[in-house]
Amino acid sequence: MQAEHWQGRNMKSRFVSIYMLAFVACLAWSDGAYAEHSVSRGLQVLAEVETGLVGLAEHTLPAVVSISPFVPTGSVGTPESLRKRPTNAGAGVIVNGRDGYVITNAHVVKQAEKIKVTLYGGREFVGEVLGADEETDLAVVKVNSDEVLPQVALGDSSMLKIGQLVVAIGNPYGLNDTLSLGVISGLNRENINLSRYEDFIQTDASINPGNSGGPLLNIRGEVIGINTAIINYAQSIGFAIPSNVVKSVSRQIIEHGQVNRGWLGVGIENVPDDLALKENLEKGEGVMINSIFEGQPAHKAGLKVGDIILKIGGSAVGSPNGMIRLIGNVSPGQHIHLDILRDGKAQSLSVQLGHRKEQVEIASLQANPLPELGFDWSELEREVQGQEQDSDKKKEGVLVTRVEPGSSADQGGLMVGDWITSLNGQDVLNRGHFENILRQNYQRGSVSVTVQRAEEEVMLTLSKRE
Repeated sequence: MQAEHWQGRNMKSRFVSIYMLAFVACLAWSDGAYAEHSVSRGLQVLAEVETGLVGLAEHTLPAVVSISPFVPTGSVGTPESLRKRPTNAGAGVIVNGRDGYVITNAHVVKQAEKIKVTLYGGREFVGEVLGADEETDLAVVKVNSDEVLPQVALGDSSMLKIGQLVVAIGNPYGLNDTLSLGVISGLNRENINLSRYEDFIQTDASINPGNSGGPLLNIRGEVIGINTAIINYAQSIGFAIPSNVVKSVSRQIIEHGQVNRGWLGVGIENVPDDLALKENLEKGEGVMINSIFEGQPAHKAGLKVGDIILKIGGSAVGSPNGMIRLIGNVSPGQHIHLDILRDGKAQSLSVQLGHRKEQVEIASLQANPLPELGFDWSELEREVQGQEQDSDKKKEGVLVTRVEPGSSADQGGLMVGDWITSLNGQDVLNRGHFENILRQNYQRGSVSVTVQRAEEEVMLTLSKRE
């Protein structure tokens, strides 16, 4: 054990230094006056870089698994849900070899209780899905083994910086155990419309269908993200779920079989520019409440439409998605302190959060609550554009089915076939949810909607006509 520990530490320190040496070597290589010395030194450093990457692969590949549907031997016929899936649905990574816990994407194991887990080298196990969280697209699979399986540690994603080197491992297009090298291109990416709780790491490391659920590693061989999606129409743009999110979600799934999140019961949007100017708020400071769900925690605590939430539990709120994540990180039943701005005056309120699963969605109205807007809608499932090639992944929202010529909707640019994904900055969960927000906001004179049109996201403002 001591030898293994020393070897691990030695490998980590080597990974840290080799890339710095490579950079120095490249600078030296470009100086013609020392060409002969530079070539020799450059080749030496590149050889060290190569050795480091090989060591990284040898250390991590045994902990990366291939995940595919489990079909019992001798079964007659194949369930429709499995028939639609590719032979290699995705990847996963073992984070606890003693207990056999594997982290992957929720969409990789969707509609499956048991899956086939293939280890590096070909050994196969039947894994049990302990639980899946579609809100973050994470799932935990348990494998029962008589021996301790290889594992890799989860790193601290809060320490990541743009430009850091990363390695992605997965099974793109069924090519098992594929490794690709890149950098962190961006952090805290949101509004990608891939999941509800978005806080993605963006990378240019090559990620393709089949990489889903596989690890994104730093040069120390630590998992700093779980690869989740690509943008199909773009190149070198992939996204991973930060490891700190993975830690929190996987812990709850292992302990409770599900993720329990706090529920406030409000509709929110970015603070309008004119109001931000009036209140001397910086861009990205606070979010405004545009609707209150009656009987829910916010209503009971005395929050009002128009309140600007600046902080939650001392943490600054900068966007609707950011606030959703902060609330979701708090367990139901706990009290949180909100710092708000109401009519230009700072206030502090305490709110006891409820359970999201206990939220009673407002029933769909029999009639269009806003006929003056001039459009109708329906609730249908629709595939997410930009998600990896997994036809089972769906997006919530409402579909525009009719637009009256010359109406506010028509003049605002709304079109039949548009898929409304958010209203006044709040994700649309279903038709009843959409209509509830619409009813509570049309008195303000206008509403802003985000629609998905083909592969384009469009933001529109619909003004009520008097």
